[in-house]
Amino acid sequence: MTNVVGQDKLILEHRTKPTKKKHLDLDRDYYIKTSDTTYSSKKIVNFNDSTISITISIKTDKDTTYSYSYNISKSKDTTITYIEPIYREDTVLIAFSKVQMLKKDWFKSRRWLEPFAWIGVGAVLGVAMLPVAAIDKGNEGVKEWALVEAILIGIAAPPIFIGTRKTKYDLENKWILKTEN
Repeated sequence: MTNVVGQDKLILEHRTKPTKKKHLDLDRDYYIKTSDTTYSSKKIVNFNDSTISITISIKTDKDTTYSYSYNISKSKDTTITYIEPIYREDTVLIAFSKVQMLKKDWFKSRRWLEPFAWIGVGAVLGVAMLPVAAIDKGNEGVKEWALVEAILIGIAAPPIFIGTRKTKYDLENKWILKTEN
């Protein structure tokens, strides 16, 4: 957790059990639902006793043009031009009373899920091999290939299910957002 000595801490306090407190890590990304909008994957950059601050990207009315020139052959040049909007970073203050829900991932990083995701993709793409197994070995080949598919899904699904979970804090009914020394 990012905390400086002497700095207040941002906490969630349970409404019915005041001794139950959760400290919010400022290095984590949060899904923040307010009474008028939602913000996903936002870091809390600052807070005081009644508001939190997050940064958002706002689309401006300006665009920028990018051009790339490629030499396809000795006699021909190709230029690709595309236009992208320009965004600016802005800080938004959200009052504690406006926040209805906070969600955070169980894990800070999901990079460890990537191998399991590739195994899952392999299982889905392996379904295309079922006709080949049927032609090669008949009904037994299909059963064997379906068993391989089930094993791949059995390996990939539980870590992906656990790794994509979020902890949800309902600030309307169960929790209170406040600062603590």
